[in-house]
Amino acid sequence: MDFLQRTPFFRLLLPLILGIIAFRFVEFFQWSLLAMFGFSLFLILLSFVIRAPKRQFQFRWLFGSGIFLFLFSLGYLLSFYQEKTNEFDLLHQKGIFRVEICSPPVEKEKSIMCKAEVLQFYNSIWQPAHGQAILYFQKDKSASKILFGDRLMVEAEFAPPERPLNPESFDYATYLKRQGIGATSFISSGSWQATDRDETFSIRRESDKWRNYLLNIYRKFNIQGDEFAVLAALTLGYTDDLQPDLRASYSATGTVHILSVSGMHVAVIYVVIGFLLSFLDKKQGLRILKAILIIAFLWGYAFLSGMSAAVIRAAVMFSFVVFANCLNRKSQIYNTIFMSMFAMLVYNPNFLYDVGFQLSYAAVLSIIFFQPIVNKLYSSTNKLAKITWETFSVSLAAQLGTAPFTLYYFQQFPNYFLITNFIAIPLSSLIIYLAIGLLFVSSIPYLSTAAGFVLKWSLWLLNNFIITIQNLPYSVWHISLDIRQTFTLFLAIFCLSGYYFSKKFAPLFVGLASLLVTCLFSLQTNYQTITSKRIIVFAGQKNTHVNFLKGSQNFVFSTDSTEAEKIAKNYWQRQRLESPHFINKTNWFSDGFGSFEGSKLLILTDDFLKKKTTDKPLELDYLIIGNRLKPKIKEILDCVHPQIIIVDKSISRWYTTDIRKACLERNIGFYSVAENGAYMLNIKD
Repeated sequence: MDFLQRTPFFRLLLPLILGIIAFRFVEFFQWSLLAMFGFSLFLILLSFVIRAPKRQFQFRWLFGSGIFLFLFSLGYLLSFYQEKTNEFDLLHQKGIFRVEICSPPVEKEKSIMCKAEVLQFYNSIWQPAHGQAILYFQKDKSASKILFGDRLMVEAEFAPPERPLNPESFDYATYLKRQGIGATSFISSGSWQATDRDETFSIRRESDKWRNYLLNIYRKFNIQGDEFAVLAALTLGYTDDLQPDLRASYSATGTVHILSVSGMHVAVIYVVIGFLLSFLDKKQGLRILKAILIIAFLWGYAFLSGMSAAVIRAAVMFSFVVFANCLNRKSQIYNTIFMSMFAMLVYNPNFLYDVGFQLSYAAVLSIIFFQPIVNKLYSSTNKLAKITWETFSVSLAAQLGTAPFTLYYFQQFPNYFLITNFIAIPLSSLIIYLAIGLLFVSSIPYLSTAAGFVLKWSLWLLNNFIITIQNLPYSVWHISLDIRQTFTLFLAIFCLSGYYFSKKFAPLFVGLASLLVTCLFSLQTNYQTITSKRIIVFAGQKNTHVNFLKGSQNFVFSTDSTEAEKIAKNYWQRQRLESPHFINKTNWFSDGFGSFEGSKLLILTDDFLKKKTTDKPLELDYLIIGNRLKPKIKEILDCVHPQIIIVDKSISRWYTTDIRKACLERNIGFYSVAENGAYMLNIKD
């Protein structure tokens, strides 16, 4: 109760978050939401009408209930408004659009990707349009010259982002929607032309211009390849050059947080500037000046690092901390953190679902709470031992608060995170200081060359250290949590932490019970896996992947094993399945024909039935057609007679339509993976 009294913004934050979550799962009628909003105002006003002290105490719950309902309604309404704002006009409307590029173009393997604001649509006359979209320009010389702020006329058809088609796959469509993006389109060469540029002042555009200027300074000193990619990500938030293998190495060692400009980087700026300006702590007026200067430096760094959501979030959070420290309210650090979170969610309620938002606030709160506890477990007069233990306690505290999120989102836990953070955090901090030094002395001969040389080899050392740790045995513990386990594990951490301070039985009981429930959920998943038999046809882009599951045994037929692992890995881990065994021929599967747990099937990936005839078609339960085949379905059905035909995502829309018509004519079941998602068959005994 003492914690709740000292942190009023925590009590305000809870109903706001509940309202945001309610919007996702519950649809209120407009009149009921307005009634709730009006009733909350009535309760708040009624609490002020009651004047008698005895009655005020008796009905003190009126004000609290009114505020709770008001903020719950506010969270719901803000989410509703954000949803409407992010809607995209003119979906599936083919024509000419006028768009403005509103993000730095990113070069992909076969295209140039840009975020664009749709301004107008031509339909005999120019009409206003609304919405943001991702445009993929066919890569050529003209597309490579597109700049942030350019206005173009494009001939396009906008489609909504593709929804997830495979179980446990990343929901890219929802992710884009929460970023305010409602459509995507591919723009071929020759179907667009530049018209003019937006010359009005734009903070984002100026930020991108300055960041590119600083990146060119790095390139000037021959910092290239993985060293440049890490330096650009570490100091300026530029991640376009990061290779997937390198990013995976940092993720597997628990140091991926240093590759995105976020809380740690802003904290370094905060600490350094705070130290340099410590002489201003003598008087209250000077302390105010110090706070203004620190906030200016924080937002200046946010400007230079591209104004990304993560760095803006960190700058907001530390700005509140600076303000609280200026008022000598250091004991209210929790309230300050919750205040910044409240402000961010009021600005954009979709931040609640952002992984970076969740991880950064979990890490900060965990460090504030757990680091002093861990730090007290060991004390030393030796300065080196003290610094080492403090580094250990910070790293351990951060992992305690973020572990449930890490296991839920990334399904792995870095076993050597303590070792890597002992080296990586100090070394990455040194790299930040060296980079700042290089930028300051870049025009001074010899000195700048020496600084660039030291910086380059520091980056080489960091990358090779990370890769070495990743290659150690048992560097990663693969484990996954579902949403239920994530909630109960957080509840356990919260309650057991409460017991540490209160020494009361109730939080200890709830905490231990939550741990038990977490384990029971895991046992339930394991039981469902070992007692099930399934056939799954996954949605691959250009290949066919059919999964045969018997208990935890995992058999896979695939025309591209690399793509199969990429799209099915999350599902295999969440279901506690064994490593995949890729099959071409077994005692129950050969040449595309198989008999799995009583079901007869054929996986057709080539034209071996072309111009074949039979006296009597072979009876099948399932015919799976894939691998970008262009089938003559009537020839195929003269050879085999399936109960159901499953067409995977690699088959073109025209051939899929042709197969559907043939199925209707012959009374055969039909399933399109491209339209309905992965086909999942549970086989019952």
